[in-house]
Amino acid sequence: MIKAVLFDLGNTLFYEETPESVTKDVMPEIELPNYLTVYRMLGLRFDNICETSLDAVAYYYVSKKNNGRIDFSEVRKVRNKLIEVLAGHLKPLDGAREIVREIRKKGVKIAIVSNASSQEAVELALKRHNFIDMIDAVVTSRLVGVRKPDPRIFLYALDLIEVKPSDAIFVGDREYEDICGAKSVGMRAIHLIRENVKPSSCADAYINSIDEIVKILSLES
Repeated sequence: MIKAVLFDLGNTLFYEETPESVTKDVMPEIELPNYLTVYRMLGLRFDNICETSLDAVAYYYVSKKNNGRIDFSEVRKVRNKLIEVLAGHLKPLDGAREIVREIRKKGVKIAIVSNASSQEAVELALKRHNFIDMIDAVVTSRLVGVRKPDPRIFLYALDLIEVKPSDAIFVGDREYEDICGAKSVGMRAIHLIRENVKPSSCADAYINSIDEIVKILSLES
């Protein structure tokens, strides 16, 4: 019997979008490289290790604006604005909230496991869209310092909700990060197929819509 469903966030429950306008939204008074350019330029993601933080981006912006001089109160303000802006661009997929609610009604625990630059932005988006009270744990790569498919991020989440890997299912849209990662710790993995993506040969099953998870859980009970 399945005791927990662990979900990826971006392109699984929420739209994943980081628009070019983030920098302008945060610091419109100065011409700076856009958020995605800074993120990649600083090499904030490398292999499975996640060293990224909004602190680093905010520090970069403030330093650039002030010709190398740092005002840490300004860094904190820019960081908090980044959180607000990034959370604002996270919006649930149609029907996602209802599916999560239906799973909760079955007595199944739910966790989010996401590669994300900000734990706070993810939690803020979940709160704004009335998901947070239905979720038992939110685990991001920023929180634990490693990215999917590193097994430690999955094991961290499973330990938080006190469920063994064999009693859990992971649902995600990426073969390498989500499906292979979940399988490496002994979870069953469901591949949510997006346009022009082939089903993973590692997956236990694949679905074309998130609402199919409810049917799978009904078969398991």
